[in-house]
Amino acid sequence: MDFQRVIVIDLASLGIGEASDANRYHSIGTDTLGHVAIRVGNRLKLPTLGRLGLGNIRFGNPVNGLPPVDQPLGFYGKIHLEGLSNSPEGGIREMLDYQDGIRVTSVIDPIVKYSDDYARSIMITDYKSYISNQNLADIVAVNKDSLAFQTLHHEVISPVKGLIYMSVQGLPRAAENGSVDQYLEILRETDQHIAQVINEMSRTDLLIITATFANDMTAAVSPTREYLPLIAYTPSNEDGRALGIRHSLADIGATIAEAFSLSYSKESVGHSFLGELLS
Repeated sequence: MDFQRVIVIDLASLGIGEASDANRYHSIGTDTLGHVAIRVGNRLKLPTLGRLGLGNIRFGNPVNGLPPVDQPLGFYGKIHLEGLSNSPEGGIREMLDYQDGIRVTSVIDPIVKYSDDYARSIMITDYKSYISNQNLADIVAVNKDSLAFQTLHHEVISPVKGLIYMSVQGLPRAAENGSVDQYLEILRETDQHIAQVINEMSRTDLLIITATFANDMTAAVSPTREYLPLIAYTPSNEDGRALGIRHSLADIGATIAEAFSLSYSKESVGHSFLGELLS
C-alpha cells in the first residue's frame, strides 16, 4: 500500500490508565478515561471509537460503557511516553520527531521538502511553539473545536497528499477545569466527527488517533503519567488487531516517516508500525 496521506487526531489529555512509571510522577491510580466513565455512568457512548478498537485496548480491564468488540475496524494499542518531561509540548515533540541520517528533526517539513510532487503538512491547532517553528507547515490557527473540525473535514476531502494534524483543544480545557460533563460532551462530538472523517477518507489514507499527554481531572497533579491510546485505521484494511504496547510516541513519527519514504536512522527512538497495518 502506497499511503498518500496521514491524518493524526490528537485527543489531548485522554489517558487510559496509569503508566508503569506512574509512581515517579505522583500518578498512581490515575485513569482519565476510566474515571470519566465511572462518573458519567451509562452516558459514555463512543460508537465510532468503540468500533475502531478503543475498548479493546483495555481488554481484561474494560472501561464502563466501552466493551471490547469482536472485529475492530482499527489497529489498537497503547503508548508509554519515553520522555521524562511529561508535558504537552514534550509529547507532541516526541510524537513528530524522528532521526534522519544526520540529526533529530520533525517529520513535518521533510514531507513537503522531499516530496516528488506537491505535498502539504497541515497543522490545525492553537499556538504551539514546536509547530510554529516548522517553516514549511501550513498552520491553521484555531481556538475552537468547531472550527478545527470544519477545517479538518475540508482538508480530508481535498485530493492533496501529505500530513494533517489536528488537536482537540476542548478536552484539555475541560480536564483542567474539572468538568466531567463537558469532557464527555466533547468526546461524544469528537466521536461523531471521526465517523465523518472515516466516510471522507480514501483507500490511500491512514488515520492515527492518539493523545500527546494525559490529564486525569480526579488527580492532584496535572498532567498525569498514563498510557496513551493508539488507534490506526485505513479503509484498505479493516481487519484490525492489536499493536501491543509501544514504548514511545515516536513510533508515530517513525510510521509517518516510513509512509512518506523519508530516510530515518536505525538509531531512532521510534519504531514504525506501518508493516503491521499491511500484513
